[in-house]
Amino acid sequence: MDIEIKRPRIIAFEITRKCKMKCVHCRASAETGFSNDLSTEQCKKIIKAVADYNRCVLIFTGGEPFERADIFELIDYAHSSGLVVSVATCGYDFDAEKAEKLKKSGVLTLSFSLDSNDEKVHDNFRQTEGAYAQTLAAIEIAKKAGLKFQINTTVTKLNADKLGELAKLAEDLGAYCFNPFMLVPAGRGKGLSDIALSSKEYEKTLRMAAELKANSKIDVRFTCAPRFAAVFKERNPESKKKAFGCLAASDFAFISYEGDVQTCGFLKISAGNVLQAGDFGSIWEKSDFLNSIRLKKFSGKCERCKFIEICGGCRARAFAQSGDYLSSDPLCSYNRLVSTLIGAHIEEDEISNAANEVNAIANVSHNYLRKHHYNLWFTLKASDDNEIDKILDNLSLRFNTQFHSFPASKRHKIDSAAIKRHNPPENYNAMVCCRADGDVLEAAAKYLCGLPQVSHCYEREVLSHWPYNLYAMIHAQDNMQIHDIVGEFIGEFGIEDLEILPTVKSLKEIKI
Repeated sequence: MDIEIKRPRIIAFEITRKCKMKCVHCRASAETGFSNDLSTEQCKKIIKAVADYNRCVLIFTGGEPFERADIFELIDYAHSSGLVVSVATCGYDFDAEKAEKLKKSGVLTLSFSLDSNDEKVHDNFRQTEGAYAQTLAAIEIAKKAGLKFQINTTVTKLNADKLGELAKLAEDLGAYCFNPFMLVPAGRGKGLSDIALSSKEYEKTLRMAAELKANSKIDVRFTCAPRFAAVFKERNPESKKKAFGCLAASDFAFISYEGDVQTCGFLKISAGNVLQAGDFGSIWEKSDFLNSIRLKKFSGKCERCKFIEICGGCRARAFAQSGDYLSSDPLCSYNRLVSTLIGAHIEEDEISNAANEVNAIANVSHNYLRKHHYNLWFTLKASDDNEIDKILDNLSLRFNTQFHSFPASKRHKIDSAAIKRHNPPENYNAMVCCRADGDVLEAAAKYLCGLPQVSHCYEREVLSHWPYNLYAMIHAQDNMQIHDIVGEFIGEFGIEDLEILPTVKSLKEIKI
């Protein structure tokens, strides 16, 4: 098994789950009464194990790291071991003395969280009155001490449309980086489905963040949003700025408050325990769990996605949704397949062969024989337009006829309740194709969508010999009723260019 194993650049060490705040999204479900911290010596054993394997960035996180009385001892030990230290803090009880100690200890960066530029919204999210003011005060103290810091923001419906304002706030406060985090359903975050983004909202937010990164004076990252890497590269192909997908099992590792090595704090699956194993490297390199992620043998739409190498999907989100960390990222809205409608004229003696050949194509979901010169119609999905062209070229060569592609430019209606399988004499259906321009197009589409007999209505691209741009599937009790419906439609809008293609036979109907 040939697996590329990279030593992690960044490791987050959860040194406590104690915290005075009760943030609604907290993956650790941190609380004031937590008392099961590892001892100082146990923490040092973990730090040494990390340093022995790789001199990387070690982030002390929690909970609230400053709840540990030995935090500066651990920072000094990590620094003396050759590690670069960062601290993720909630900002409460942060004072000038702590800031000066951090500066003298050589701490690289701090991270503070601001989930809104509205004090009340932030305090409610953190379930702590005064949290916003405390964070701003802590930031000012860090600035005076000369400490670099970044601003983290957990993205929900409460603030997704305000990322631009939050990025500007981070810049104005003097942060070197603005780092949104997509909400992951872990810990207390499991109960936040009402404010979690939908896939459509996620995609919109990714585009917004890509724009921010391209134009911001400070660094903009997006954590727990692996598709961000692909979106940024697609929208800014010439940019020299770097955007990353999921770094789990490659550049990033997480060590829990019990010493378990995990991909991140959101996926509570242990690759092994550092205290039990005695070292970090053997766990990192030999864990079947970590290696299965490195192999990227994912299922569902992640499996053949062209962005699999730079994205990787969120394994924690996949696990939370399905119980399988190798399944598709349920939040990702990227459709790895492009879809189109294909029409062709097939000679009668070749219809059976052509139908079998088309049906054998894995990504053909529906295939119909219709009463028309163009008598074979099927839907085809592929990874991109080039693959569709290749499939159609092969079919055209095989049957000595042209297979034409009519990709959709706009979907107006899909109503599964209106679909009645072509099964004469009980049910009949036909595909209607017409030409409608200008204001008539929108009105005609709206009219068709309002008919209970219409299950599908699309705008599609045209060809020189096929000028029809509006398609509808009509279901009725007989062909005469279909013609009556079409006749009323023609009379309503004065449509002149129109074809009715009655279904003769369903050749394939599956769901992809």
